[in-house]
Amino acid sequence: MELKLTRRQFGQLALASTTVAAMGVVLSKTLAEESNTDTLILGIRNGITNNPTPTNLDSNITDLGDASQTNDPSTLQPIIVESFNVSTQEIKTVLTTAPILETCEQLSGFVSINGKLIAAASNICTRKKKDKKVRLIDLNSLETVNISGLKNKEEVYQLLRLTDGSLAALVIKEKGKGSSRIVTIDLNTGQVTDTSKIPEQKRVIALAECPDGSLYGIDSDKVGEISLSQIGQKQSKKLKSQGQALNNGCDGLVCTLSNELFALVAFRYESPKHVDKINKDTGEMQTIIGFDVAKITLA
Repeated sequence: MELKLTRRQFGQLALASTTVAAMGVVLSKTLAEESNTDTLILGIRNGITNNPTPTNLDSNITDLGDASQTNDPSTLQPIIVESFNVSTQEIKTVLTTAPILETCEQLSGFVSINGKLIAAASNICTRKKKDKKVRLIDLNSLETVNISGLKNKEEVYQLLRLTDGSLAALVIKEKGKGSSRIVTIDLNTGQVTDTSKIPEQKRVIALAECPDGSLYGIDSDKVGEISLSQIGQKQSKKLKSQGQALNNGCDGLVCTLSNELFALVAFRYESPKHVDKINKDTGEMQTIIGFDVAKITLA
């Protein structure tokens, strides 16, 4: 879908982008200070708003135009970032961008890397290969770059920051066919470099690398039940919540500085999603709080 803006909308987006860039420094500093003392999980989701101005907790809303000239929410939507403090159980809205997400785009990845908040947006409406773009969006500046180098019928399912500081993505085949693979992405050009296939031909749907170098994945079987395993090792553990197996529901996995795993999960047909702490030894999951977002990352 080709994105078309009126002159007024373009001017509003340009002004909003400048505002976001200026606030990005403050936002990054605020998140860094809070995450230095507590574990901070960030979540991303799309939102509908009549105000084209990006805001955060420390900013005042500025009217960029009169109410009759607001952007059509069916054409563009803002991206909202929320934070969840594991220690205090507090959820905050930390950023709302200007309308930037197109109608046919789905948030397919989110990562905090090199002081930037990066979202992946995938076109889900078209069947034509040439139109199946995935773009990376810098939520501070709203600058975007298209990902290039994905194979036919592949889709980005998660972004993650590796311990060496590089940007990586978990890539899977459409409709769950075939095994998953890990790629690295050049943040400036969007070019993909093939890193490795997931061993054991598993369909991994969430991935996290711990500070100790261990790489964990959550994979889904044919009936939708999910298991945790350390990548490269054959043994896996069925994930359960209060003794009940989790079925078809994991949209993110993070590993904290203390090597603890947290996942964004939901039971089939249930909402909202919630953050669960995973016992790596038993596979038992402890629900921490409802956190209804599309993807998660560590601050």
